[in-house]
Order: sequence, then structure tokens, then C-alpha cells
Amino acid sequence: MPALVQSAGDVLAMSFKREKTVGDLMVSLEACRTIPADSSLKDALSLMKRVALQSRAGAIPPLVVLEARVPIGLLKADHLLALAHLPFPQRESYAGWSISFPTEEPPSYNGLFTSRVQEMAKRKVRETMHPFPATLQPQDPLSRAAYLLSHSGFEILPVEEKNRVVGLLRDKELFLELSRIVTGG
Repeated sequence: MPALVQSAGDVLAMSFKREKTVGDLMVSLEACRTIPADSSLKDALSLMKRVALQSRAGAIPPLVVLEARVPIGLLKADHLLALAHLPFPQRESYAGWSISFPTEEPPSYNGLFTSRVQEMAKRKVRETMHPFPATLQPQDPLSRAAYLLSHSGFEILPVEEKNRVVGLLRDKELFLELSRIVTGG
């Protein structure tokens, strides 16, 4: 009969011995869809459309935005959709008047979507992409990666070593590791 665990510390010590790190799960840049920061949004949309049509899951994976072959951020479908509606004004007062805005949704009207999308087509990827909010290191524990991925709204984060990107960690690999631990395979 196996010995009983004496404390929570024993459980932690046992789990740390077999837990992988970010470096064990990171993928190369080539494993992700990429686009240069100076590309047009039209080019980005064409690539995203092609990927979406090939995907059986219906998901549109984000594009890793590159500046001189270095990942600087992500371009996601929801970043583009956010451009297709009117944003709320940024100020709550104008010329001394207080302005209250509804919190449900901004104003909409017929033709707005098409008009905003046509404006969007003139932009560069760098104007719309979101920079990475954080970076990981190969020796980081998976718990840090899980926290950053779940709280940043990003599916991919760069992994840096000595101020150089050495890989990327995707939520896919972290999920597969979670699944392996839970299901045992």
C-alpha cells in the first residue's frame, strides 16, 4: 500500500518534479501564421480569410505581427471587428457639458459596417494590431504562462531569453499539457 501524503508541501514537491516549463512547450515562429507590421489590413484579411476557410473548427487564429522578423504583437479577428462599429467618445464632457453614454452598445445604423470596413482597408497592420502585453522566459513555470494567457486576452505570447525571442507559447500547447495531466495521456 502506498504511503499517505503527509502535507500539502509534499504534494507540491511531487508535482514540481514532473512539471514542464514554458521552454518545453514553446513552438517556433514558423508554427504560427505571421504577417509583417507594414502590410496592409487588406493583405491580413486575405490571409485570415484563407485560414478561416481551411479550418474545420471555424476558428480564426490570430496573426503574429513581425517587425524585422521579431514578433511584436497579434492581430486578431476581434481587433478588426472592433473597427467596424462606432466607438464610444473618449471624453465624458464637452465644452463644460456632462455627457452620459449608454453602457450597452454604441450607436448603429445601416451602412455603418460597410463604411467603417472600407476605411479600415486603408490601414496598415501596425495601426490595428495589439502589442504583446508580456513576455515569458523558457524557465518560467506553466502556472505563470496560464495566468498571463488567461488574463491578457492573447492566445500567443513570445518567449524571450537574453532579450531575444526564442519561441512562442500558444494557448493550444498549454491546453494540451493541461489535458495530458488530467487525462493521463
